[in-house]
Amino acid sequence: MTKKLYYEDPYLMETTVQVNESSADEHGPYVILDQTCFYPEGGGQPADRGLIGAADVTDVQTIEGEIRHYLDRQLEPGKYVAVLDWQRRWDHMQQHAGQHLLSALLEDHHGYKTISFHLGQERVSIDLHQASIDQETLRHVELEANRIIQRHLQIHTRFVDEQQLEQLRLRKPPAVSGEIRLVDMEGIDLNACGGTHPDNTAGIGMLKILGTEKAKGGTRLYFLCGERALEHFGKLSDVSDALIGKLNAPLAELTQATDNLLAEKSAADKELVELKKQLLLFESKAMSPEKGVIIQNFTDRPVKELQQLARLVTQQYPSTCALFAAQKADSIRFVCGRGEESEADMRETLKRLLAETDGKGGGTPALAQGGGNTTAPFERFREIFSEIHAND
Repeated sequence: MTKKLYYEDPYLMETTVQVNESSADEHGPYVILDQTCFYPEGGGQPADRGLIGAADVTDVQTIEGEIRHYLDRQLEPGKYVAVLDWQRRWDHMQQHAGQHLLSALLEDHHGYKTISFHLGQERVSIDLHQASIDQETLRHVELEANRIIQRHLQIHTRFVDEQQLEQLRLRKPPAVSGEIRLVDMEGIDLNACGGTHPDNTAGIGMLKILGTEKAKGGTRLYFLCGERALEHFGKLSDVSDALIGKLNAPLAELTQATDNLLAEKSAADKELVELKKQLLLFESKAMSPEKGVIIQNFTDRPVKELQQLARLVTQQYPSTCALFAAQKADSIRFVCGRGEESEADMRETLKRLLAETDGKGGGTPALAQGGGNTTAPFERFREIFSEIHAND
């Protein structure tokens, strides 16, 4: 049985360990140690990382009652120095303790019970049993949590048996039986928990609620604690400083400046659409049929534009059939259209053109589009279209 040093001293960063067993499974090589400072994944808290000798610890899992330390290489049995990735552990301690505090305040003061906890790489979340929570409640809980953090309340841990457990009032029943580990945040929370935590609330640093969303019939609440929250604020500050410079507006007026910019963009977009329509109209009027067809090849032109152009041309010349194409080095897109006085079926024409490619397409008798890969010159498609529709 591996001795769990992370329970005796969660601040232990380095120790000497004995590799008792070296093996591998479907997840890779692993070792079993006589004692470990590496916390295995569990209870919503990710596994620790670090080094055992020269091998990277990539994961730590409890499997069939043993703690497996997965490595990037195999280690032979013997003694090694184990070094914890302390920054990762400290972050997990801050987030996990912050979750205890946040869940306790939400339940005790506002009746919101925590259903589950997830400590992600970027954000931390808890799932609450109710479908919504108002902003005023969130602001109040966040303020109260940070005031408690500043009080340096002790966070104790201890093990109790099931008989002792009956005398205690826990926030929720433990998920395991036998000897139970309790985490006691002085006067705030008493809960069964196997995770690692700072020894007092000041270690949490700070707590910031980021927002909520609906999830699994309840509410998912996102938050950050400690140095992770500080890093998040730093990123927000960098972004706001950049926007202040770009929009030439103070912080308090950024929202209004953004709204003004979006309104200007929307108006400009509408004007651009109208100008494109006018340009396509002038372009269509500059075209004229030859032997009942209009054929033109473009480079990298959007198919939607070619469709609009085909509609305009065939409205102007109702007995005409038109082929517009956008050809690159090894691919081509077709738009085939005909005016209302023509009885041609553009779907059949498109099939003839696509037979020269590996592509596909579809549409209506009046307008069809498609394309595929081909190295054939455009003149080949001009010939096919002209043969079908010349003097229809």
